[in-house]
Amino acid sequence: MRLRSEPLIRALLLGAVLCLGLPAGLQAAEGAEGHSELVLNLGKLVNLLLVLAVLVWVVRKPLANFFASRTHAIREQLAEAQKARQEAEAKLAQIEASMSSLDDELRRIREDAEREAQEEYERQVAAAEKDAEKLIARARQEIDGMTRAAQAGLKEHAAGLSVELAQARIRSEMTAEDHERLFARFVSKVGGQQ
Repeated sequence: MRLRSEPLIRALLLGAVLCLGLPAGLQAAEGAEGHSELVLNLGKLVNLLLVLAVLVWVVRKPLANFFASRTHAIREQLAEAQKARQEAEAKLAQIEASMSSLDDELRRIREDAEREAQEEYERQVAAAEKDAEKLIARARQEIDGMTRAAQAGLKEHAAGLSVELAQARIRSEMTAEDHERLFARFVSKVGGQQ
């Protein structure tokens, strides 16, 4: 560190000597006023350079530290941005994968819904057929019952008509003698039972 600052110190000392000694020496040697302005400007320039050199020497460490920390901060921000970019790309890839699987999922859901609807339709048709069969069986039973009742009624009516017809025939063919003979037989049966 000492070796680096020695040339700078030498340059500063040389500049100071020149600034202090040159204008006075030039003015004394020349004596002219025209040159004094030039020398004065030259002295101002040297003073400016000297001040700038001192300023650079004084602020170089803080500036170097500032720029080093700023560079470090920028690198950290770049690393964070790169990490965030990679995370965003990973999320995008995950979302794209989800979106591609979403079509498959929707197709599967649609197929499941169609299959369930078909199964429900078949269950409803089977239940309706079963109900129809029950209705048909009940109607057949009612028809059979009504047929038996009608047949029984028809038989009863036919029997009644047969009896009436037989009575009418018997009356038409029965004579008074047949009537007396039947009456006598009836009385003897009733009298024999007592």
